[in-house]
Amino acid sequence: MISIIVRVKNEMPMLEATLDMIKRQNRQDFELICVDSGSTDGSWEVLQKCGADKLYRIPAVEYIPGRVLNEAFGHSKGEYIVFNNGDAIPQNEDWLEELIRPLEDNRELIAVYANQIPRPDANPIVKKDYLRAFGDGKIAAKWRHFFSLASAALRADIMHQYPFNEDLNYSEDIEWSWRLKKLGFKIGYAEKAIVEHSHNYNLQETAKRYRGEGIAEAYIYRELYENDPSDLSFFRSVFLAAIAEFGRDVIFLLKEKQAGWIPKAKIYRFVQRFFAWRGRTSAFYKQASWSRKILVSCLAFDGGESGISDYIVSTVRQILKMHEVYLLIHPSDIEHFPLRDPRLHFIEIAEWIKKPIISMLWHLYILPWWPSLKRYDLIFLPAANRRLFCRYNNKTIVTFHDLAQYHVRGKYDPLRSFYIKHIVPYYLHKAPRIYAISESTKYDLRRFYGIPGNRIHVNYNGYEPAKLDSPASAEKLQDKYAIKGKFILYIARVEHPGKNHLNLLKAYEKLPDAIKCDYSLVLAGSMWNGADVVKRFWQNMPDRDRIIFCGFVSGQDLAGLYKHASLYVFPSLYEGFGIPMLEAFASGVPVVCSNVSSLPEIGKNAVLTFNPRRPKEIANAMQSVLLSPVLADELKAKAYKRLDAFSWERHVNRLLETLK
Repeated sequence: MISIIVRVKNEMPMLEATLDMIKRQNRQDFELICVDSGSTDGSWEVLQKCGADKLYRIPAVEYIPGRVLNEAFGHSKGEYIVFNNGDAIPQNEDWLEELIRPLEDNRELIAVYANQIPRPDANPIVKKDYLRAFGDGKIAAKWRHFFSLASAALRADIMHQYPFNEDLNYSEDIEWSWRLKKLGFKIGYAEKAIVEHSHNYNLQETAKRYRGEGIAEAYIYRELYENDPSDLSFFRSVFLAAIAEFGRDVIFLLKEKQAGWIPKAKIYRFVQRFFAWRGRTSAFYKQASWSRKILVSCLAFDGGESGISDYIVSTVRQILKMHEVYLLIHPSDIEHFPLRDPRLHFIEIAEWIKKPIISMLWHLYILPWWPSLKRYDLIFLPAANRRLFCRYNNKTIVTFHDLAQYHVRGKYDPLRSFYIKHIVPYYLHKAPRIYAISESTKYDLRRFYGIPGNRIHVNYNGYEPAKLDSPASAEKLQDKYAIKGKFILYIARVEHPGKNHLNLLKAYEKLPDAIKCDYSLVLAGSMWNGADVVKRFWQNMPDRDRIIFCGFVSGQDLAGLYKHASLYVFPSLYEGFGIPMLEAFASGVPVVCSNVSSLPEIGKNAVLTFNPRRPKEIANAMQSVLLSPVLADELKAKAYKRLDAFSWERHVNRLLETLK
């Protein structure tokens, strides 16, 4: 199946022709998704009559290209995604077939862009530019890079892994395609998939557009400009480039018998090159003035299946918006690390070091002596309760998550308990800047490690709203996990006793039969230490058929679980923070949680609490919310307000204070 996504903002009268030609395609195995960005010329009214499978509107002030594209993709169901501007008119009934065929025939291609021809009213300069950029494709093939999303097809599985950059106001298609090209992916050109598309910009519009594209280029090609700054030179980028293009203009205009355009071409080319150069250089030097090289340890990544791994991904994602990140990581973890960016550099650490005891010792006593550490402007240890240094420079920051081992008996084996209770505190005292993710964790560091409170900086975690986009449907969850009807949700690795699944199962047993008939219990998370204890208890439960273990869940399935849950229960015996609580808040799910550690601190008045060691109290809390829609709505309303206190941007900005 194909999903055609049409972006629209004041595209009349071309929009009517575009929609008509899409409907007339010989290939009809597609859904049509249309998004309007505050049109005022009648485009919205036309869209309302076009019979789109999905139609929605966003205010013009909220238009950010990458965000709009990603959101529209979230509504799609197709294996192939076709983006087509509302004013890009397909020229025949085979346009869709010609655009999709290269992807079907060649698995190595991840995207294909269409051939664009200028409109009949295009001025001769625009006409010449389109013929060079598209046509038979031979000229553009010699350029550094070229791609256009005005009409293009992409693989949905690639889009899932590599969404568009949501920070650029221009050239989001160039950034996306260049990023993937650098990763080794291939992009094709479909010469026979033809659309009519061009714009006759006046000089003011040209200046604005080229300056915006220049700013984007400073981000996209930053590494190239650092290695070869000639593209930042006025002489090369403006003077020589404008003369060369003007020379080609003269030849073309004479052939077309449009000599009257020659004086205009000279001005037009100078404006293009000057404002692109101005945007490029101003953004590049501004970026260079504050962009830094940051080393991040990712040697406690757990294959991407733990809270620590989520924390590392979220902080790195935010840091990449401002700085270069050099990630210490084992080769086997690279495939599980979801981010790919020109600013992200993997430093592979030998796989044999991954064994826990070796990793702890190597990270503690060998890594701090690396001479290359001096190259970095900041060193970030995101899992200080697991990986530290024996010596630090003053450019090192650490985040400490929790001291659960002091609260949950038997959480770790004797060797690891000795490491955390005796080795970690000795070397944590030496760290120049310590961040705790909650007041609860700060209190524990003072109480158990004796670290003065003025050396510990509380820095609340954030949450990822994008993680909750594109939730799986209830039907998909039923097919994949056998979840039927309404359900109570808990997302945590199955770890006994720490995550307290056993008492939750006992609490579920104590619920009235009427509630258990209406609500199943869904447990999502990998099997971890002590999971066998939980599974043995579950196997002997009379209600075991109403309890579903999903295993590790991510992506659309995770978002779907949150969206369709009736209640989120968080019975953990100890949490340093509890990000799933924020994700439940953002999904509009009422939350009941333990009254210990950080959970009441993070939830405040937006949660109903209970003693996690008393199954009857857990059952009463669940029952109170499930039987009272008024209480549930009250908790949800307070939860939305509580979310204002948490964001990864705020968290990372606090981490990076050391750079100042």
